[in-house]
Amino acid sequence: MPQQLNFNIEAWDTSPVVRHVSDGYERWAAARYNDAPAQLKPRQATFYRNLIAMALAHGSSRLPVDFFCNGVHVYLDHGCIKIAEHAGYIQQLADGPQGVVETIELSWAVTP
Repeated sequence: MPQQLNFNIEAWDTSPVVRHVSDGYERWAAARYNDAPAQLKPRQATFYRNLIAMALAHGSSRLPVDFFCNGVHVYLDHGCIKIAEHAGYIQQLADGPQGVVETIELSWAVTP
């Protein structure tokens, strides 16, 4: 069961960085994330601000890739996750016990 995190998701209208879970959603294995490194653009900056808000709401630098936020099941954009990994914003992606990425780890500690 996904965790409940309540924070204000900052939207990016044309291509959401935090997306609503639909019928086709599935967690991915780490090897499936394949976006190339990219320069920091406003959309990725929005993703980073959402990660910071999540970490503060969760009180941890380990964040779930999908969760309930204010009653809505959402997930972190796969491409934004990989770009964040390339940039060193998050630790290297790793599969959990189910063989898929279940959480990401920010590259710095969060003190609740």
